[in-house]
Amino acid sequence: MPPVPTGDLPVLDLDEIPYTVGYSRLFVRADGDALTVYRAAYERSLAESIVVGSLRLRDTTGGVVAVLRATPLGIEFADGTTLVVTPRDTVHIGTLPPGTSLEMDLSLPRMEAGLTPDRLVLPTDATASVTEVLTRVGTPTGGDILIACAGPLPEPVSHEQVLAVTSTNVRAWLARCPTVEHQWQSLVTLCWWVLGVNTLELGGAALGRAVVPSKLGYVGLWQWDAYFIAIGLRHGDPELAVEQLRVALSHPQPSGQLPDVVHEDGVLASSDDLPPGDLETLRAMASPSLAHSRIPLTKPPLTALAVALVAEQSSSDIVDEFIDAIVASQDWWYAESDPRGTGTPAYLHPYSSGLDDSPIFDHDAMVSSPDLAAYLILQDRILAGWLRERGRAQDADRCTLRADGALVALAAQWEPHRGFFPSIGDSGQPLSTDAVVGLLPLLVEDLPSEMAAALLAASTDPHRYGTPHRLPTVAADDPSFSPERMWRGPVWVNINWLVARGMRQQGFAAAADALERETLEMATLSGGPHEYFNPMDASKPPRSTTCFGWSSALLVDMAVRLSSAD
Repeated sequence: MPPVPTGDLPVLDLDEIPYTVGYSRLFVRADGDALTVYRAAYERSLAESIVVGSLRLRDTTGGVVAVLRATPLGIEFADGTTLVVTPRDTVHIGTLPPGTSLEMDLSLPRMEAGLTPDRLVLPTDATASVTEVLTRVGTPTGGDILIACAGPLPEPVSHEQVLAVTSTNVRAWLARCPTVEHQWQSLVTLCWWVLGVNTLELGGAALGRAVVPSKLGYVGLWQWDAYFIAIGLRHGDPELAVEQLRVALSHPQPSGQLPDVVHEDGVLASSDDLPPGDLETLRAMASPSLAHSRIPLTKPPLTALAVALVAEQSSSDIVDEFIDAIVASQDWWYAESDPRGTGTPAYLHPYSSGLDDSPIFDHDAMVSSPDLAAYLILQDRILAGWLRERGRAQDADRCTLRADGALVALAAQWEPHRGFFPSIGDSGQPLSTDAVVGLLPLLVEDLPSEMAAALLAASTDPHRYGTPHRLPTVAADDPSFSPERMWRGPVWVNINWLVARGMRQQGFAAAADALERETLEMATLSGGPHEYFNPMDASKPPRSTTCFGWSSALLVDMAVRLSSAD
């Protein structure tokens, strides 16, 4: 067949950027001269996700037919054969040229079918079922090869039809990609493609469409991720953005608490829902907070901010849809997440912070940190405005009063000699760790100006947050700083987005623009929207996930804003 036209489509390296399509659990990566097909699932490792391994085409001499290129339209081999996956979790391979054969290891299909061979080679003249026992591999029409990795074999569809549908779907999604400044367009197109292919149906209509953080083990809707992803999606698909919020807010607990994760088998809302290994690790920290038999698990309260931003491109009606759930969640933080009774809520578990491995949790699982205070103040301010607009003056006054008190408490924690908001541990004593959570009070509109100026200075101080690529999640001169360890030094796009927003809140627009431009440059240099980045050289640390949802969404948002400003 002729080469697939690619135009301006992203090029997929099949390593950092696997091949996949929207609504499919399958993704394909290179493994030496072979391909491996994985099926994504919630909390499942890569090794446990392999369904087809060592997939190769061999020519008449037995040599491996090389992969020529991979794009969102499929994987093309040097002999013109193409491989595509479908939303029905099937792999389609076009009719093989004469003398060419397909070789593969079958993992999940082999086990389910009870097969004994470790390897199966299909001859080019296969025109019917390959074997009676191998019900999941067949050649539906014209010699095309189909591998079904979930459920029964679907009705026969020609490879040409599959290619046409794939092309239509890919181009329809990319047509929604925002147009941005030329220097960012390739990155934004890649990020927009990631958001499209990370879209799955979770449990069918019962849960709806969710843009998952990554198909590499993150198949579910994490509350925090949903907010950031919705903020980016609003620029091209406001309806899908609203769906992320709807799923995130669809399972409030009776107390008003919003669960950490919504997934196909339920929710992650407390320590009762943790895998045994995670629970034992947490208990080993010996925090007083673990005296409770059940620890609520949630994510930072950025719900109102996400709803407010999505409503700008969608409809103010979504405020009415979500406002009561947000009020109940905000009340939960003050009523149920303040075990010391100080009026300053705490994260009761590292997972609830979103910064699971931050050194602020090295000695205490329960921490009152300045970012949480800032989020709560910001959320109460937004809620007060909405409630007042809707004639609920008493509720609005309650939110305003609570935000005012929280700001007084936050300001009292300021350490002027360090230019620093410390986190507070279980004991009520400030922690010495200089973590990026201390910059988040920039989000508070009425933060005292001298504090805001000091935080701005810290963001460019080479001894603290002014690393070659900003902002590290722990200050460079802190003993806990590690440039490649999650939340202990690497740069995260969502933190940069929040800090830039805080800078604008304080009137530091030029500094915010500079930080966002640096973030886009870092992602471009590194090769895409990774989960996190090395602050010294912008590389992707070994354990950083690739094609990450909130990185993609917020890079889109940054590029749109900077392009609009220009």
